[in-house]
Amino acid sequence: MNELQVFSELHKFLNGLGSMNYTLAPKSLTLGYKPFLFGGGMPKFATLYGEKRYNCLILHVDPGNQGSLKGKMIQKEIQALLHFDIKEIRSFTLKKHEVYIPFEVIQNKEKLELLRNFVREQYEIFINR
Repeated sequence: MNELQVFSELHKFLNGLGSMNYTLAPKSLTLGYKPFLFGGGMPKFATLYGEKRYNCLILHVDPGNQGSLKGKMIQKEIQALLHFDIKEIRSFTLKKHEVYIPFEVIQNKEKLELLRNFVREQYEIFINR
């Protein structure tokens, strides 16, 4: 799968998780996804970064808590599941409360399905916290 296909598939998938508000950055192919729940505004759950430097899905697993190590723990899980090391693929600074999944590690439908199941699980945790 090429990276544009992965971006498109993930966009459709994220919109299908539930009611979402999403924002498109003005000068880049970057989409932010916030669950829309009655009774209150939710923080951002995910961002699809189509910019060349990033080209990845970012899950905001502990938004607003920059000192949290939750992202680092979950990062290790997804890296083991999809067999990659983010530090070998990307050189930007990683935030400890976020999880990074580069598009190029999703080479086939099987890996895409593994990622969907993983994201669905993280989404359930996110909205029930």
